[in-house]
Amino acid sequence: MQKSNVTEKFRKWATGYSGCDGGDLGSSTSPSIWVCGIEWGGGGNKEWLEKQLEYEAKDPGSGYDTPKDNLAYIFNRQTVKLLCAIDGGKVEDYETFAMDKKPFVKLEHGYYKMNLYPLSFKNTNNDLWSDEFSDLTGFNSKGDYVEWCRLNRLPALSDMAKKYKPKLIICFGKTYKEDFKRAFVDDCNEEHAEDILDRHISWYHDKSTTIVVCPFPVNRYGLNSNELLQAFGEKIKTIINQ
Repeated sequence: MQKSNVTEKFRKWATGYSGCDGGDLGSSTSPSIWVCGIEWGGGGNKEWLEKQLEYEAKDPGSGYDTPKDNLAYIFNRQTVKLLCAIDGGKVEDYETFAMDKKPFVKLEHGYYKMNLYPLSFKNTNNDLWSDEFSDLTGFNSKGDYVEWCRLNRLPALSDMAKKYKPKLIICFGKTYKEDFKRAFVDDCNEEHAEDILDRHISWYHDKSTTIVVCPFPVNRYGLNSNELLQAFGEKIKTIINQ
Protein backbone atom coordinates (compact mmCIF):
# COMPACT_ATOMS: atom_id res chain seq x y z
CA MET A 1 0.00 0.00 0.00
CA GLN A 2 1.35 3.41 -0.98
CA LYS A 3 1.49 6.02 1.72
CA SER A 4 -1.65 8.17 1.59
CA ASN A 5 -2.43 11.38 3.42
CA VAL A 6 -6.01 10.70 4.44
CA THR A 7 -7.93 13.90 5.02
CA GLU A 8 -9.34 14.55 8.50
CA LYS A 9 -12.81 15.09 7.04
CA PHE A 10 -12.75 11.70 5.37
CA ARG A 11 -11.37 9.94 8.46
CA LYS A 12 -14.18 11.25 10.68
CA TRP A 13 -16.82 10.48 8.06
CA ALA A 14 -15.61 6.99 7.17
CA THR A 15 -15.31 5.80 10.77
CA GLY A 16 -18.84 6.97 11.59
CA TYR A 17 -22.15 5.81 10.16
CA SER A 18 -21.28 6.60 6.54
CA GLY A 19 -22.51 3.97 4.09
CA CYS A 20 -25.50 3.16 6.30
CA ASP A 21 -29.06 3.43 4.98
CA GLY A 22 -30.27 3.08 8.52
CA GLY A 23 -33.31 1.75 10.30
CA ASP A 24 -33.25 0.32 13.81
CA LEU A 25 -29.86 -0.54 15.31
CA GLY A 26 -31.58 -2.34 18.15
CA SER A 27 -30.16 -3.07 21.59
CA SER A 28 -29.21 -5.97 23.84
CA THR A 29 -32.78 -6.08 25.15
CA SER A 30 -34.41 -5.60 21.75
CA PRO A 31 -31.92 -6.91 19.15
CA SER A 32 -32.30 -6.16 15.46
CA ILE A 33 -31.40 -7.99 12.29
CA TRP A 34 -28.65 -6.19 10.37
CA VAL A 35 -28.04 -6.47 6.63
CA CYS A 36 -24.57 -5.53 5.40
CA GLY A 37 -23.67 -5.07 1.75
CA ILE A 38 -20.31 -4.13 0.24
CA GLU A 39 -20.81 -0.52 -0.84
CA TRP A 40 -23.51 1.79 -2.18
CA GLY A 41 -24.25 1.36 -5.86
CA GLY A 42 -25.01 4.07 -8.38
CA GLY A 43 -21.62 5.70 -8.64
CA GLY A 44 -20.90 8.74 -6.52
CA ASN A 45 -19.13 11.79 -7.95
CA LYS A 46 -17.15 14.73 -6.59
CA GLU A 47 -20.24 16.77 -5.75
CA TRP A 48 -21.84 13.82 -3.94
CA LEU A 49 -18.72 13.19 -1.86
CA GLU A 50 -18.24 16.86 -1.02
CA LYS A 51 -21.74 16.96 0.43
CA GLN A 52 -21.17 13.73 2.35
CA LEU A 53 -17.97 15.01 3.93
CA GLU A 54 -19.70 18.10 5.32
CA TYR A 55 -20.83 16.10 8.33
CA GLU A 56 -19.13 13.44 10.43
CA ALA A 57 -21.77 10.73 9.96
CA LYS A 58 -22.68 10.66 13.63
CA ASP A 59 -26.29 9.83 12.76
CA PRO A 60 -26.88 6.09 12.23
CA GLY A 61 -29.45 6.85 9.54
CA SER A 62 -33.19 6.90 9.95
CA GLY A 63 -33.99 4.61 7.03
CA TYR A 64 -36.44 4.91 4.14
CA ASP A 65 -39.52 7.12 4.29
CA THR A 66 -41.95 4.34 3.31
CA PRO A 67 -41.89 0.61 2.49
CA LYS A 68 -42.45 1.52 -1.17
CA ASP A 69 -39.28 3.63 -1.15
CA ASN A 70 -37.43 0.61 0.21
CA LEU A 71 -38.79 -1.71 -2.49
CA ALA A 72 -37.82 0.69 -5.30
CA TYR A 73 -34.37 -0.94 -5.48
CA ILE A 74 -33.75 -4.49 -6.70
CA PHE A 75 -31.13 -5.18 -4.00
CA ASN A 76 -33.70 -4.24 -1.36
CA ARG A 77 -36.45 -6.31 -2.94
CA GLN A 78 -34.23 -9.39 -2.93
CA THR A 79 -33.20 -8.66 0.63
CA VAL A 80 -36.80 -8.29 1.78
CA LYS A 81 -37.64 -11.62 0.14
CA LEU A 82 -34.86 -13.26 2.15
CA LEU A 83 -36.04 -11.58 5.36
CA CYS A 84 -39.57 -12.77 4.66
CA ALA A 85 -38.34 -16.37 4.40
CA ILE A 86 -36.28 -16.00 7.59
CA ASP A 87 -39.45 -14.78 9.31
CA GLY A 88 -41.18 -18.01 8.28
CA GLY A 89 -43.02 -16.74 5.21
CA LYS A 90 -42.88 -17.34 1.48
CA VAL A 91 -40.75 -15.06 -0.66
CA GLU A 92 -43.69 -14.52 -3.02
CA ASP A 93 -45.38 -12.65 -0.17
CA TYR A 94 -42.48 -10.20 0.25
CA GLU A 95 -44.58 -7.11 -0.49
CA THR A 96 -47.03 -7.98 2.29
CA PHE A 97 -44.08 -8.63 4.60
CA ALA A 98 -42.55 -5.28 3.64
CA MET A 99 -45.78 -3.41 4.40
CA ASP A 100 -46.27 -5.26 7.68
CA LYS A 101 -42.73 -5.42 9.15
CA LYS A 102 -41.41 -2.28 7.39
CA PRO A 103 -37.69 -3.24 7.38
CA PHE A 104 -35.29 -0.27 7.15
CA VAL A 105 -38.16 2.25 7.36
CA LYS A 106 -38.07 5.36 9.57
CA LEU A 107 -39.39 4.94 13.13
CA GLU A 108 -39.90 1.20 12.65
CA HIS A 109 -38.11 -1.53 14.58
CA GLY A 110 -36.23 -4.74 13.98
CA TYR A 111 -34.01 -4.15 10.93
CA TYR A 112 -30.93 -2.12 10.01
CA LYS A 113 -29.11 -1.73 6.66
CA MET A 114 -25.45 -0.83 6.17
CA ASN A 115 -22.33 -1.39 4.01
CA LEU A 116 -18.74 -2.40 4.60
CA TYR A 117 -17.38 0.54 2.63
CA PRO A 118 -18.76 4.09 2.57
CA LEU A 119 -18.19 5.39 -0.97
CA SER A 120 -20.59 4.85 -3.87
CA PHE A 121 -19.46 3.19 -7.12
CA LYS A 122 -21.13 1.59 -10.13
CA ASN A 123 -19.42 -1.68 -9.19
CA THR A 124 -16.58 -2.92 -6.99
CA ASN A 125 -13.79 -2.64 -9.61
CA ASN A 126 -10.66 -0.93 -8.34
CA ASP A 127 -10.29 1.16 -11.50
CA LEU A 128 -13.37 3.22 -10.59
CA TRP A 129 -11.34 5.95 -8.95
CA SER A 130 -10.71 9.52 -9.97
CA ASP A 131 -8.26 12.32 -9.18
CA GLU A 132 -11.20 14.18 -7.65
CA PHE A 133 -11.67 11.38 -5.13
CA SER A 134 -7.94 11.50 -4.39
CA ASP A 135 -8.14 15.23 -3.67
CA LEU A 136 -11.07 14.81 -1.29
CA THR A 137 -9.95 11.67 0.54
CA GLY A 138 -6.15 11.72 0.35
CA PHE A 139 -5.91 8.24 -1.24
CA ASN A 140 -3.98 7.61 -4.46
CA SER A 141 -6.21 4.72 -5.56
CA LYS A 142 -9.25 2.70 -4.60
CA GLY A 143 -6.88 -0.01 -3.40
CA ASP A 144 -5.34 2.41 -0.89
CA TYR A 145 -8.82 3.49 0.22
CA VAL A 146 -9.97 -0.12 0.69
CA GLU A 147 -6.87 -1.05 2.68
CA TRP A 148 -7.28 1.99 4.94
CA CYS A 149 -10.92 1.06 5.53
CA ARG A 150 -9.90 -2.48 6.44
CA LEU A 151 -7.57 -1.11 9.10
CA ASN A 152 -9.75 1.73 10.37
CA ARG A 153 -13.39 1.45 9.33
CA LEU A 154 -14.00 -2.27 9.84
CA PRO A 155 -12.89 -2.10 13.50
CA ALA A 156 -15.41 0.75 13.93
CA LEU A 157 -18.14 -1.55 12.54
CA SER A 158 -16.97 -4.19 14.99
CA ASP A 159 -17.44 -1.72 17.85
CA MET A 160 -20.97 -0.98 16.57
CA ALA A 161 -21.89 -4.65 16.63
CA LYS A 162 -20.50 -5.09 20.14
CA LYS A 163 -22.45 -2.07 21.35
CA TYR A 164 -25.85 -2.86 19.82
CA LYS A 165 -25.65 -6.67 19.83
CA PRO A 166 -27.79 -7.58 16.78
CA LYS A 167 -29.20 -11.09 16.87
CA LEU A 168 -28.30 -11.65 13.20
CA ILE A 169 -26.01 -9.97 10.68
CA ILE A 170 -26.63 -10.99 7.06
CA CYS A 171 -23.54 -10.25 4.96
CA PHE A 172 -23.89 -10.20 1.18
CA GLY A 173 -20.85 -10.97 -0.98
CA LYS A 174 -18.91 -14.19 -0.38
CA THR A 175 -15.72 -12.85 -2.02
CA TYR A 176 -15.62 -10.29 0.81
CA LYS A 177 -15.89 -12.92 3.53
CA GLU A 178 -12.58 -11.97 5.15
CA ASP A 179 -13.69 -8.35 5.38
CA PHE A 180 -17.00 -9.35 6.95
CA LYS A 181 -15.10 -11.52 9.42
CA ARG A 182 -12.79 -8.64 10.30
CA ALA A 183 -15.81 -6.45 10.96
CA PHE A 184 -18.05 -8.85 12.86
CA VAL A 185 -16.35 -12.15 13.79
CA ASP A 186 -13.79 -12.83 16.49
CA ASP A 187 -10.86 -15.04 15.47
CA CYS A 188 -11.90 -17.69 17.98
CA ASN A 189 -15.34 -18.25 16.44
CA GLU A 190 -15.76 -21.50 14.55
CA GLU A 191 -16.77 -21.30 10.90
CA HIS A 192 -19.64 -23.44 9.64
CA ALA A 193 -20.40 -23.84 5.95
CA GLU A 194 -22.83 -25.57 3.62
CA ASP A 195 -23.82 -25.60 -0.03
CA ILE A 196 -27.48 -24.92 -0.83
CA LEU A 197 -28.63 -25.41 -4.43
CA ASP A 198 -25.07 -24.89 -5.68
CA ARG A 199 -24.64 -21.71 -3.63
CA HIS A 200 -22.39 -21.39 -0.57
CA ILE A 201 -23.27 -20.09 2.89
CA SER A 202 -20.93 -19.59 5.85
CA TRP A 203 -21.94 -18.74 9.39
CA TYR A 204 -20.53 -18.01 12.82
CA HIS A 205 -22.00 -17.76 16.29
CA ASP A 206 -20.47 -14.91 18.29
CA LYS A 207 -22.01 -14.71 21.76
CA SER A 208 -25.49 -13.25 21.19
CA THR A 209 -24.98 -12.57 17.45
CA THR A 210 -25.09 -14.94 14.49
CA ILE A 211 -23.22 -13.81 11.37
CA VAL A 212 -24.00 -15.35 7.99
CA VAL A 213 -22.16 -14.70 4.71
CA CYS A 214 -24.31 -15.26 1.63
CA PRO A 215 -23.81 -14.78 -2.10
CA PHE A 216 -24.75 -11.35 -3.43
CA PRO A 217 -28.50 -11.23 -4.14
CA VAL A 218 -28.53 -9.65 -7.59
CA ASN A 219 -25.85 -11.18 -9.82
CA ARG A 220 -25.86 -14.32 -11.98
CA TYR A 221 -23.93 -16.37 -9.42
CA GLY A 222 -25.86 -15.08 -6.43
CA LEU A 223 -29.26 -15.45 -4.83
CA ASN A 224 -31.02 -14.56 -8.07
CA SER A 225 -34.19 -16.64 -7.81
CA ASN A 226 -37.09 -17.04 -5.42
CA GLU A 227 -36.14 -20.69 -4.97
CA LEU A 228 -32.66 -19.75 -3.75
CA LEU A 229 -33.89 -16.95 -1.51
CA GLN A 230 -36.49 -19.27 0.06
CA ALA A 231 -33.93 -22.01 0.67
CA PHE A 232 -31.37 -19.63 2.17
CA GLY A 233 -33.99 -17.93 4.32
CA GLU A 234 -35.19 -21.23 5.73
CA LYS A 235 -31.59 -22.28 6.42
CA ILE A 236 -30.79 -19.01 8.20
CA LYS A 237 -33.95 -19.38 10.30
CA THR A 238 -32.66 -22.78 11.38
CA ILE A 239 -29.17 -21.43 12.08
CA ILE A 240 -30.32 -18.63 14.39
CA ASN A 241 -32.50 -21.06 16.32
CA GLN A 242 -29.63 -23.49 16.98
